[in-house]
Amino acid sequence: TVQELRGEAIEDEPSVSINLGADVTIPEDYINDMNQRLRVYKRIASARDDEKLARLRDELQDRYGRLPQAVENLLSYAQLRRLAEEVGAISLDKTPHGLAVKLFEKARVAPEKLLELLQQRPGVTFTPNGALKLPLDANEQENLLDTARSVLLAIRSA
Repeated sequence: TVQELRGEAIEDEPSVSINLGADVTIPEDYINDMNQRLRVYKRIASARDDEKLARLRDELQDRYGRLPQAVENLLSYAQLRRLAEEVGAISLDKTPHGLAVKLFEKARVAPEKLLELLQQRPGVTFTPNGALKLPLDANEQENLLDTARSVLLAIRSA
């Protein structure tokens, strides 16, 4: 949909749905005060660049100690969400054999990079409705947040 804002047409960007099966919770035994946990969730969600996330990561580590894997996942998830929004992905989903990326019709994807990915990786498919499906090996599935990030970086336009 298009909205008018100060006389300029603004297109709504689709919000990204990410379902990769990673634990992205802040454990109670890491930050036991619920209000503090909620505040940290909000700060992570509102961080607009990798530098702010890195500072927040350092702050959490200084204040609460070594980050549990779930908190590392949460920070990676926030980075991935921003990248997916930048590229124009509608959804990133874990499938039984890999990863499915659904792209917005006006996604900022370099066609030559997408073609290169299709040619280099056996079993990758791209449907006319913008669904990119990638079978993944065990290591890629184990590190699905990093794998999804790599795929988006590989296909985005400069």
